[in-house]
Amino acid sequence: MRAGEILGISGLVGAGRTETLRVVYGLGRRAQGDIRVVRYGGTVEKPTPPGMIGMGVSFLSEDRKNEGIALERSIAENITLSRLGGIASWGLVPDRTINRISEGWVERLSIKVGAVTDKVSSLSGGNQQKVAIARLLEENADIFLLDEPTRGIDVGSKVEIFKLIGELAARGKAVVIVSSYLPELLGVCDTIAVMHRGVLGPKRPVAEVDEFSIMNEATSGIEGTV
Repeated sequence: MRAGEILGISGLVGAGRTETLRVVYGLGRRAQGDIRVVRYGGTVEKPTPPGMIGMGVSFLSEDRKNEGIALERSIAENITLSRLGGIASWGLVPDRTINRISEGWVERLSIKVGAVTDKVSSLSGGNQQKVAIARLLEENADIFLLDEPTRGIDVGSKVEIFKLIGELAARGKAVVIVSSYLPELLGVCDTIAVMHRGVLGPKRPVAEVDEFSIMNEATSGIEGTV
């Protein structure tokens, strides 16, 4: 995929969508093939989450409560967790520093909080998801791998998150979205590829597909266009 592109990955549950993103990010075992981040000029031999973050790749898990956020940590800690090494001074990370950084993201993403020192578990599902996305933004990524980014949140939060995704693409970021809800993919993505039994089909412009053709490919593996 290219800078500024929003690529949607569709397919039936269990087809391999989540596994694909996790392998790219270094959270799953790769059986074959290469992973390339072009701006770094080569193949990633052994991807690991810290290594991929260093290359500008960030990942949002579909399992928000177990992997996306640390429920019993503060909002500020969650937002800055991946960047502690970069903001530490003499091995220490002052609370005022992570609070200041987090307050900036809270304002920018309109996250409804009492204080950034509150536990993230005190927030609604939509605001928890925004905190998880704020962490990715704080990583200063160029490539975003988003697995079910709007699962379990209210309609208003979904709209805000998709607006944010559009803004990222407008700034030249590349975004991959895995979603089980086809209208979301058709509404926000530039291109869509379909997963069928562990095989990812070719991506096509969103104008060339519809819900019927996507579901047909997801169930039969046969490509179709409108």
